[in-house]
Amino acid sequence: MDITLPEMKKFLGLIVLMGQVGKGRLHDYWSTEPSIETPFFSKVMSRSRFMQILQSWHFGNNEDIPTNSNRLVKVQLVINYFKNRFIDVYKPCQQLSLDECIIPWRGRLSFRTYNPAKIVKYGILVRAVCEAHTGYICNFKVYACQGMKLENTILKVIDPYTNIWHHIYQDNYYITVSIWLKFSCKIKYGYVEPFGKIEVFLNISKK
Repeated sequence: MDITLPEMKKFLGLIVLMGQVGKGRLHDYWSTEPSIETPFFSKVMSRSRFMQILQSWHFGNNEDIPTNSNRLVKVQLVINYFKNRFIDVYKPCQQLSLDECIIPWRGRLSFRTYNPAKIVKYGILVRAVCEAHTGYICNFKVYACQGMKLENTILKVIDPYTNIWHHIYQDNYYITVSIWLKFSCKIKYGYVEPFGKIEVFLNISKK
């Protein structure tokens, strides 16, 4: 059965809502168990139809994908669209935060990362610059074993917000001498209680 535009909008809406309503398993969103039931999902779309669309959902034709292409090539257009929209539709305040996050994933994936020191140990690594006050994602870069140096990744992520006198807060893992040389930087180190973590305040303006 072919999908219609209204049906696709419902499907995407449910995916967005899943980010707000946490469940242990995907099927739990359609559970009739009184303790975890969320009737809204079954009213919008049946579980079988949702799973049918999910299993067939793709953004690129495999026949059009060149060999030795980027590992994200099948979703690169979607990633680029959201990155551009994040930058265009909202202008963040002066204080920004640069850090990394993990999208949990334990399935088979060539660029899945593992960090035993993190609460979420397996997943997709994303480096992002966010508005410090709201957590709004201003720009991001998905790590997919592209061979890009960490320094180049950082510069690419913060590039849209240079020469605007933003204040970027980050830990010292992301500060290198070469980055200092590329920017006219005002650096301040601060001791953050109660963790004893060194935070770096970076007032950036390209030379």
